[in-house]
Amino acid sequence: MLHLLQADPRLQRVMEVLEEPAYESWKNVSGTGLDIMHASYEDPCRYMYLFQSYVLITRLLLHNSAARRSKPTLLVTERSVSTDRIVFVEALLEQGYLDEPEAVAYDSWYKAVVTSLPNILADSFIYLRASPSVCYHRLKTRARSEEAGVGLDYLQLLHRKHDDWFLRSTSLLASHTAGNEEGNGIRIIDKQTIASGVQGRPVLVVDCSSDLNMAEKSPERDAIVDQIVDFLLSRLSAEGIGQH
Repeated sequence: MLHLLQADPRLQRVMEVLEEPAYESWKNVSGTGLDIMHASYEDPCRYMYLFQSYVLITRLLLHNSAARRSKPTLLVTERSVSTDRIVFVEALLEQGYLDEPEAVAYDSWYKAVVTSLPNILADSFIYLRASPSVCYHRLKTRARSEEAGVGLDYLQLLHRKHDDWFLRSTSLLASHTAGNEEGNGIRIIDKQTIASGVQGRPVLVVDCSSDLNMAEKSPERDAIVDQIVDFLLSRLSAEGIGQH
C-alpha cells in the first residue's frame, strides 16, 4: 500500500513515506548483527520491554531525520508512536510480557517524547482493517523467520486493541459502505485514550479483509487507493495547505 501511495501522481511532491526500520535497525542493531525483533519473539518476558523501548527510539530518530532532510506537506508513517503505546504495549501488558515497573518506565519515555516533540503525534490515522484470520494467512504467506512463532491468538488480541481504539472510541462521520455499520468510514476519536494527544483526530477505516492482491491492478484496488488518497488530500484542505 505504501508503495502504491508513493507512486500515485496526486501525492508526489507533497508526501514522504517513512517505512518501519525493521530490517535496517530492529534486525541489525547498530550494525552488530543483533536481531532484537527476533529475540523479543523468542523470549518476550526478557526482551519485550527492551524491544518496545528501542522501537520508540528508532521512530523518534526516523521522524527527526525526515524533518531535517525535507519538509513534506504529508509525512506518512507505517505505524505511529501512539499505536505502539495504545495497541502493542497494552497487548503486552494483557499477556503478562510487561510488568508494572516496565510499563511505568515505558510511559516515562513516551510522555517525554510526545511532550518535547508534539509533532511526532499523527495528525490523522488510516486503519487498514482485516480479520485476524486474513492477517494470519498473509503472515504465513510472507514467511518471515522472526514471525514464525506468531499465533492467531496474538493477532486476535491486536485486532481487538485496534478496534477498541479506532472503532469503539470513535464516532462515525461519513460512511463509505452502505450497510456496514462497523467498516469503512471517516471517524473521529472522541473518547479519552490511554495515550494523550490523539483525541479529536480523524480516522479513515478501510476494509482490507478480501483476498485482494495489492500487487495486481484491479478496480477494487484502485478504489481503495482512491479512498486513501482522497482522505490524505482532505487533510491538506483541513490544514489550509494548497497542493503544489
